[in-house]
Amino acid sequence: MSQKILLNAFMLVVLGTFAEAQTRFDFGVTAGVNYSSLRSDLFTTSSGRIAPAIGFSFAVGLSKRFELNQEVVFTLKGAHARALYYLPEEAPAENTYNYHYNTFETALFAGFRPSKDFPFWLQGGAFMGTHFAHLDRDPKDLRIGDYEDVNNSMAADDLNDAFSGLDFGPAVGFSVGEGHFRATARYYLGVQNLYNNLDFVPSGPHIRTSALRMSLTYFL
Repeated sequence: MSQKILLNAFMLVVLGTFAEAQTRFDFGVTAGVNYSSLRSDLFTTSSGRIAPAIGFSFAVGLSKRFELNQEVVFTLKGAHARALYYLPEEAPAENTYNYHYNTFETALFAGFRPSKDFPFWLQGGAFMGTHFAHLDRDPKDLRIGDYEDVNNSMAADDLNDAFSGLDFGPAVGFSVGEGHFRATARYYLGVQNLYNNLDFVPSGPHIRTSALRMSLTYFL
């Protein structure tokens, strides 16, 4: 008898947990602003890139204090890299080269709500993006790599093809709101070395991404 009572109690807990896990499923439209940058030992950046981000958001409430949130967005990323234009028998002229690219990105976050009384969520997870370059191939005379010696520098546009491929890494942030509206701020840290997307180049240098995104989601 006691075993049957324990089994029934266990089944009630399982069914209760399952029922709670199915209490909330939300789908919404997301729009915001993305500020991205690049980290590399081949160039220094003068500034990052600000661009819009648009997409969709899915949220599944596992309980009143835990949820899973997936986001799929399209955004523009990149940075303005410092570059030099070398002139014969003159000091090199300062310039910038724009490493700009487009990306479709998806991220999955686990969210925890510290207080039941305030709609604030701490979020941690990971993202993956697929990049496709949309770069200006001109001007072709700008150099990066070594800002002191032209002989050790490289053409800035030689890196253009590095910005086509996959990127991934951890992401953290928070969101505020419940019901139809949710405001979110997140930081994305890319760990993929984009330099490896180039063909027939020696290993060693690195190019990695980072981004800060603020967005507003309207759940239908």
